[in-house]
Amino acid sequence: MKITLSDTPLLSPQQIGELASQLDVLHKRALATIERLNKDVAARKQQIAARWKSAPGLSSGDLARFAQNETLATVREIRDNSKTELDKILKDAGAPHAQLVGQREFYDSPAKVLARAALGDPKRTEYLQQLQHAGPAELGHMAQVAVGTANVALASAVLSLIDRLPTKDRPVGPAEFAGAMRQDDHLKVREYIKLGDARLQGILVAIRAWTAGKANPLSTVSLAMREQQIERALIGGDGDA
Repeated sequence: MKITLSDTPLLSPQQIGELASQLDVLHKRALATIERLNKDVAARKQQIAARWKSAPGLSSGDLARFAQNETLATVREIRDNSKTELDKILKDAGAPHAQLVGQREFYDSPAKVLARAALGDPKRTEYLQQLQHAGPAELGHMAQVAVGTANVALASAVLSLIDRLPTKDRPVGPAEFAGAMRQDDHLKVREYIKLGDARLQGILVAIRAWTAGKANPLSTVSLAMREQQIERALIGGDGDA
């Protein structure tokens, strides 16, 4: 199997969590900004309506038309003036999200995470030496021991040895074995990336809704589904990374 190498730096789960946290903060800022703008629009509409409520020599139809024209112009002005502020929030969100997405290649499978776990650990080297002549049955048992004891160094060594076996002789598949280890690094990063994706999508949807003059769709189906897919227990119950 050939792979394409890239110069993307490998980040730690803590660093990835910080990127997700940045996006969470920017999402809150976007929503707060749009809430402020909507309040400004509502206040200006009330002022205009009150000013055109009555005027000598004008019919009710004229008053309504003048009020509507001024309201449309005022709302357009507020939207135009908000573009720079909202564009900056979106731009600020783009950089951490790009870094976050770049980590998928390192964390998209538990086998990749386990393969590099305990690198440089003398225990892993010791296990490799002890089990270098082990057959499928022994490796299968050691895989069970690693899972049962959460021994990452042993698991990493066993994974390396299982990977060398012909597929038909493997006592357990590498992906299944690595997944059974339930590694925190893999599980947390998976949720951090989900959170980051949801927050960027939330920013985009909110800004597009504001620009289009629609109500802020905080409960759209797609956003709700993204939220439901995030395992809060792994990264914090309030959604903050």
